[in-house]
Amino acid sequence: MPSQLTRLLANGTGQVYDQTGKRVHLANDQNESVSGVSVVKGRNLVMQLTSVFEKIVSDLTKSWPTIVVCLAITIVLSFVWVVMLRCCAGVMVWTTLILFVLLFTASTIFCFYRWHQLRNRAEEIPYELSFDISVYFQSATMWLVFGIISVILLVVLVLILIFLRNRIRIAIAIINETSRALAHMTSVLFWPLLPLVLELLVIAQVVFVAICLRSIADPVGMQQTNLTFIPTSQDKARQDLKDMFHLIPCDPTGNSSAGKACRFLYYGDRKYTIFLQFFNLFMFFWLVNFVRSLAEMTLAGAFAHYYFSRHDSKTMPKFPLLQSFFRAAFYHIGSLAFGSLLLALLQWVRVLLEYIDAKLKKYENSCTRCLVRCCCCFLWCLEKFLRFLNRNAFIMIAIHGQSFCSGARAAFELLVKNIVRVVVVDKVTDFLLFVGKMLVVLISGSVSYLYLSGVIFADTALAEFQPTLHYLFIPVLIVVVGSYIIASVFSSVYEMGVDTIFLCFLEDLERNDGSPERPYYMDKELLAILGKKNKLQPLKGMEME
Repeated sequence: MPSQLTRLLANGTGQVYDQTGKRVHLANDQNESVSGVSVVKGRNLVMQLTSVFEKIVSDLTKSWPTIVVCLAITIVLSFVWVVMLRCCAGVMVWTTLILFVLLFTASTIFCFYRWHQLRNRAEEIPYELSFDISVYFQSATMWLVFGIISVILLVVLVLILIFLRNRIRIAIAIINETSRALAHMTSVLFWPLLPLVLELLVIAQVVFVAICLRSIADPVGMQQTNLTFIPTSQDKARQDLKDMFHLIPCDPTGNSSAGKACRFLYYGDRKYTIFLQFFNLFMFFWLVNFVRSLAEMTLAGAFAHYYFSRHDSKTMPKFPLLQSFFRAAFYHIGSLAFGSLLLALLQWVRVLLEYIDAKLKKYENSCTRCLVRCCCCFLWCLEKFLRFLNRNAFIMIAIHGQSFCSGARAAFELLVKNIVRVVVVDKVTDFLLFVGKMLVVLISGSVSYLYLSGVIFADTALAEFQPTLHYLFIPVLIVVVGSYIIASVFSSVYEMGVDTIFLCFLEDLERNDGSPERPYYMDKELLAILGKKNKLQPLKGMEME
């Protein structure tokens, strides 16, 4: 143990020990002697880290009930946020836009006011970079630049409010419709748990296969003999020993006299296992993407069914999520496999290129490395686009039961025709979900900090359950990270619902005209925004809200 500890503390330095563990030589990478003081400092550092780790474990043991309660509060807050979006989405969006207009107006006035005050003064901007920011705020030119930027942003925001106000109203109406769908199908909020379990099973299976492949090796040995070796560094010693072992090959598993005299050294890798590991990695990408695709199509089917058959107990199933899952699993398994295969191929090739780039670091070939990195960047962008296309293709498949290619083409054409609406709906949704996640995380993290620090409930019966901790930030950090993950799960379901309802809305506009034969399925709010209406009351099962 002392020799191993010294090797660890030396961090790759050259050391040689005899059979009794006595130190023969201790030096650093420059072959300079390492003093005992340095070893003691390193040992003390290890002991301090061990003590810190033990305190962290003790804190987690004491505070885990608080962590669980705070994460439960996060789940409740996420539910409350989904309900609030139904009635407060419009107020939040318009209030935020108006506040930004007021903010940029005030910023413009203040910047030009400061410019007017300073324009007759001599410029005193330093030629060299200064970390004193106040120096730059004494320049009239700086305030003029800020004022021009504020004017540009203000004009852009006002133009957005003037020309895109109807599209913003459509985005808010679709968010409200998604909230109503979630209220009708509350079970979809817990749907991500099943894909999570399946992904964990995939990860466990891939790790098990990787370990099995890593265990494929041949024993390597050497003839027992007396060797005299004085290394100058540990790395050089290790390499020289391996070179020497290869010069004296033998089979330690043999039954001959030579085999009996052969001493086992280590297990040598078989060269073909690297290809099997890459194939295992490819299967990991494929299976994970397949599970995620199945989850997306299941949610899309449930939301699409709600859009086209709501308020009719005869056409709306009692378990829409379960029915959508079986429909996707039994009828669209090929489309799911093909879409996930395309994503897996892109991810796999990108990993291979990154592996090649890592191998090229030892060579002075900047041109080749630049080319490889450009290819990686291109594949990353292509992967993002393909993931977006797959998502919308699965929605179209859930609506019409098309093949993957037909669904992808129909979704792409529909989105291109309504590109401005797509951007507005996407950004409004992103803004609301971001605000929701930040509020949930902030509230949960604040509650955990205030309780564990004794600020709240100090004079109540709950005070006796407040633990005494060494590091308060550890459980608070766990609560913050866990709250963000939980809020992201709720947000992912909501975002999928918005995308599905929006694509159903576009498909409704594309295929229907409000006639008795082809009535609109959208609700009255969307009909009023678009200035459309159904000419006659539709048949039962197609009743509008």
